[in-house]
Amino acid sequence: MAQVLFSHTDGKVDRVNIRDGQTILRAAKQGRVSLRHKCGGQASCTTCKVRIDNQEGVSTPEKKERMKLGDVQLANNMRLSCQTKVYQSVDAHIPEDPYKARIRKLLEAERNQ
Repeated sequence: MAQVLFSHTDGKVDRVNIRDGQTILRAAKQGRVSLRHKCGGQASCTTCKVRIDNQEGVSTPEKKERMKLGDVQLANNMRLSCQTKVYQSVDAHIPEDPYKARIRKLLEAERNQ
C-alpha cells in the first residue's frame, strides 16, 4: 500500500492511500482531491502537472511524458500525475492554477496603485 500526500499552495495537505502502481491522478480522483486534468490521463494536455521533490517511490518518466514536459520541467521535478505511478509514499505538490495566479497578480497590482 502506498500513500500520496497532496500539498496545495494554500498549505492544505490531503492524504490518500492507494494500491502500489496506481497513478497520482488516480489517487487524486479516489481521494476527491482537486487536481486539474482535461485529457483523461492520456498525457496530451499537461494540465495535471505536480512537483515531486523526492522521486524514489515513483516510476521514471516514459517517452510520452518526457516529450510533453521537456528537460527543463523534468529537471525541476515536475511530473504528469496521469503518467506517474506510485510505489511508496510520495509528496505531490500541486502548483497554483495559472488562471487563479494571473487573477491574484492583477488584483495585487490594482491594490498597489
